[in-house]
Amino acid sequence: MALRTTQPAEWVTTEVPCFAVVGKVNMGKSAVLATLLEEDDDRIIRISPEPGETTRCQRLSLVLDGAERLRFIDTPGFQQPIEALRAIRALHGSQTGTPGLATLQSFVDEYRDTGEFEDECRLLEPLLQGAGILYVIDPGVPVYDSFLAEIEILRFSGRARLALLNQRGEAGAGHEHEWREHLGKAFNLVRVFDAHRARFATRRDLLAALNQIDERDREHLQTTTALLDAEWQQRREEAAERIQHFLRIALELREHGHYAEDAPAPEAAKREAVKQASRRYYERIAALERETANDLLTLYRHTAIQAEAMKGFDDDLDLASDETWRRLGLTRQQLTFVGAAVGAGAGIGVDAATFGHSLGVGALIGGLGGGALAFFKGDAIPTLRLDMARIGPLGGQRITVGPPRNPNFAWVLLDSILIRYRQILSRAHARRGDAMLEGASGDGSIARELESGPQKALARWFRSVTRAQHDPDQESAAFAALLTVLASIEDEL
Repeated sequence: MALRTTQPAEWVTTEVPCFAVVGKVNMGKSAVLATLLEEDDDRIIRISPEPGETTRCQRLSLVLDGAERLRFIDTPGFQQPIEALRAIRALHGSQTGTPGLATLQSFVDEYRDTGEFEDECRLLEPLLQGAGILYVIDPGVPVYDSFLAEIEILRFSGRARLALLNQRGEAGAGHEHEWREHLGKAFNLVRVFDAHRARFATRRDLLAALNQIDERDREHLQTTTALLDAEWQQRREEAAERIQHFLRIALELREHGHYAEDAPAPEAAKREAVKQASRRYYERIAALERETANDLLTLYRHTAIQAEAMKGFDDDLDLASDETWRRLGLTRQQLTFVGAAVGAGAGIGVDAATFGHSLGVGALIGGLGGGALAFFKGDAIPTLRLDMARIGPLGGQRITVGPPRNPNFAWVLLDSILIRYRQILSRAHARRGDAMLEGASGDGSIARELESGPQKALARWFRSVTRAQHDPDQESAAFAALLTVLASIEDEL
């Protein structure tokens, strides 16, 4: 969480480690901060294609567990580094050694109110107060003399310094070797970062790297890293809860309609009632899926984007031909194996209930039945279950539809939301422009790649939910399986 302050009484405090984010204009300082602090709100961190967007210092804080843990000062870029370096050396004059903090203070005092070197004075103020330095450069740009002047001025401060090579895509490191050669002489550490692609592990590693450049902050930053890990684990658990809630509600969902038996064309009236109820059913499933995706976006602090409706949920959905259904969910072979395993598990329960006297026949029948059911229905059209009931003494028929009979339905739902989850984790907060998170139609199945254990645990829970059988043990096992799946998705990114 980022908190913004533009004009604090003091930039630096002894209670919180502080780093000034410094660099020439348009090097990606704001993008780095947006991803590092998970902030996509342009009102807080503005990322603009136009150079010189940051015109004054801005304090941005990493807040964990309700407390400020790290402070970053987004500074204006260097405007006249070569001329500023010349002025600093002139102020140092014939004194022995190189210029230091005293000379930099003299420089700021000399030019603060003159309008000359305005940006350089502003960015030096946090350093004079004790802030460390996070120097952001684009390794795709050659090392010009102006950059060498910046490096020299920052070296004069004597503050803890970390240089960040902010790559912009795979082709953004054309001059990395040259940059490393110069930065290695003046900075405590040099790290590579891509603000538009960085995931949680990369963000965490960068925050941990700050721990290495100033031993005075080591204990504080170690605690910060532990809090960051704990918060991320909590988010994963909340994500698993929301996904499981979505699946449960979707699998329990039913839609109702009715028609009059004494209508001029009762069969046509029945077909129309079923059609309208089916349409409403799929609309509600799509709305639930989209709502869950938006909940996950909020959980991972993507406030400037909303989820698109997932394509493929409509009243003429066909597993045998529709692209979404062919690509998502389990394969027919997987459905057969999982169905057999789950059916065998149910049969074992029968054996236990008869104290073993069935000689394993229950497990055999259960396995064959579960596997056969999945095999024959795995590629079938997902016809919705249809129940009919007479409506009171006034007559008429009440219809109830849902869910589809096809056992792959639950796995398609799971795939749709897992793909959303993967998209959300893959989206860096520095990314701007597109305001919608796409549905699952553009990605391949995740459910098909699950290990056998999670697949079976989820299959057992799917079956119990569709049968309206509340089993706390199966629900807990499914939740644990979802946590494992979400962790594996993170590891693969």
